[in-house]
Amino acid sequence: METRGRAREASRLRDMLSALKDRVVTLEDFIGDVKERLDEVDGGLTDGLQSMKEQLRDYVWEFLSSIENKLTGRDDTPEAMMTALKEEIVELKSELTIYMAVVGNRGLVVAPKPNVDVPKPKEFNGTRPVKDVDNFLWGME
Repeated sequence: METRGRAREASRLRDMLSALKDRVVTLEDFIGDVKERLDEVDGGLTDGLQSMKEQLRDYVWEFLSSIENKLTGRDDTPEAMMTALKEEIVELKSELTIYMAVVGNRGLVVAPKPNVDVPKPKEFNGTRPVKDVDNFLWGME
């Protein structure tokens, strides 16, 4: 009797072990699929960030060329040129801060729409005074 009980127990344990192995294989396949999807997403983000980086570099070069053209066209004193450069630098820093925030957040933040109170019209009961109709047709008197 004990031999049969042990054999059943061993058979049951083998079945459980086999089921567990099947689950592990399924889990490994699932994890492999997830890793592939993450690699695809990461590649897309990298490409997008690279594109943004190139656009930012082009913008900075265009901006610097614009500053150079403005400065060569002027015949101002060095102090005026320094003031103009400082203003341009402040603008560049603020724009760079915006770009860095966008790149850091990986996208733009959308602000909620403001609530606007619109007055409700009075309920129409089927009649209007003659004065209101005349004012509507002929303008305010």
